[in-house]
Amino acid sequence: MINLENIIPSNFIEEEILEDLKAGRSKEVITRCPPEPSGYWHIGHVKAWMIDFETAIKFGGYTYLRMDDTNPSREQGEFADSYLSDLEWLGYTPKAMIFASEAYFEKIYKIAEEMIRNGVAYVDELSQEEQQSLKGTLTSTGTNSPYRDRPIEESLKLFREMKEGKYPDGSLTLRAKIDMSHPNILMRDPIMYKISREHHYKTGDKWCIYPIYDFAHPMEDALEGVTYSLCDITFRVHRELYEWFIEHGWNKPFGPKQREFSTLNLENVLLGKRHLKALVNSGKVMGWDDPRFMTIVGMKRRGYTAEGIKNFIRSCGVVASESTIPFSALEYHIREDLNKVATRAMVVLDPLKVVITNYEKDDSEIIEINNNPNDENPHFHTAKFGKEIYIEREDFSLNPPPKYNRIVQNGLVRLKNAYIIKCNEVVYKNNGEIDYLKCEYFKDTKSGQDESGLKVKGTIHFVSKDNCFDCSIREFKNLTKVEFKCPGKSLSEGVSLEEIIDPNSMVQTTAKAEKFLLSAKPYDKYQFMRKGYFTLDKDSTDNNYIFNYTISLKDSYKAK
Repeated sequence: MINLENIIPSNFIEEEILEDLKAGRSKEVITRCPPEPSGYWHIGHVKAWMIDFETAIKFGGYTYLRMDDTNPSREQGEFADSYLSDLEWLGYTPKAMIFASEAYFEKIYKIAEEMIRNGVAYVDELSQEEQQSLKGTLTSTGTNSPYRDRPIEESLKLFREMKEGKYPDGSLTLRAKIDMSHPNILMRDPIMYKISREHHYKTGDKWCIYPIYDFAHPMEDALEGVTYSLCDITFRVHRELYEWFIEHGWNKPFGPKQREFSTLNLENVLLGKRHLKALVNSGKVMGWDDPRFMTIVGMKRRGYTAEGIKNFIRSCGVVASESTIPFSALEYHIREDLNKVATRAMVVLDPLKVVITNYEKDDSEIIEINNNPNDENPHFHTAKFGKEIYIEREDFSLNPPPKYNRIVQNGLVRLKNAYIIKCNEVVYKNNGEIDYLKCEYFKDTKSGQDESGLKVKGTIHFVSKDNCFDCSIREFKNLTKVEFKCPGKSLSEGVSLEEIIDPNSMVQTTAKAEKFLLSAKPYDKYQFMRKGYFTLDKDSTDNNYIFNYTISLKDSYKAK
């Protein structure tokens, strides 16, 4: 049992829950994670599901994973199948996975029949267009349907015949009888059921009528025993209708309570599910798990960590007011976590060959690299130093700018965990480009054993010719080429996806990596020294290792 006196609420939702529990208005905290299986989850969903799970956990409760699959025209089993693995990756385990279509459709239908008997629902013969024309506006009241006061038995008969398939799609609807003059337009006799012969991915052709979300959702919550229906503020205007259905459809003590929190808006990030689906269908991206997407599968493929994502979400807090978060805030938390877990490796992204002219040994020399300096019990892997090595082309300059602490002609630099070298000659190609450098090394300057007294200002990484392999590097920029604040909601009027997508948002190049990385597995995290964080892509083969660029080593963002 959780001792309520020991719980310190951290947001307004937890404060209300604590008050309810202490006053006996609620007996326990049961939440639900209720996705519609019409697309893969993105980082905005992560916030919602974290609040569901972590709120329940804090109060000793639990969370259901429920497919709100009431709209067969948009739903696919592919999406539903992905959600459990997404939750597992995030570190959450639901009490159960439930499909509303299997568990609740019969029960919701019976609730609807009971509401007809109670005189709070009726079958309407107006088309949805005609219904909409009678809704009124924010400044004018609506008009009652001519079928609103039809006899209860007649509505009940028609509703049963709708279920039996006796009427064509769209010809009849079941509506709640509330108030056509209500200031909240959603309360003006909303539709509860429609006729649709769409094939359902789960129940096949068993049903030809489907409950509308605004009716199904509160009934599912109630049938499931949910006590707190936590959702983003786009549902705030629906709360009044949610409570009406709980009162008139459920009508039992301790019904669920809906409370809302702010959505997650990331600056200049495309989050809208319909936009992402359009991009996937267009073939302009690699799928729902494209590393440029902020879907969970995309972020995982990019090399983001679950803990980094969750730390970012926690840093945003649970508030009711909307705001837009800079993307650099997310990157800060990803970088912080990767620094703790990523294995260090030397990879040269733009290779320049260096010949060590005075290296006379027959074999390369073994050096040791610490896999992660943050580990309390460090582990090491071996690299090599030899006669031919590769350095980053940007680590040599003929005309160095001020404070350039890398290698220059006749200058000294230290090689990571190896020796100090000096550039004596630059060898050029016929076209005038630099071909390679001739350098000498100083035998008594090996890292950890240097007693030479030589002083250098810089240290650079390298790979040796006989201890490296060619790999592919995918570097990413923002998927969009224009700046906009809240793309998850909608694009600007008249703006198409083609206009905002940057065709050069992914660039693939070839690099030289130390052979240690041949043991890499997809999704393994690495820090390529001095270059950034990378992960092995799932498309890699034995003949082509592909590393996705995750994030840079440093940024100017400071966490509050």
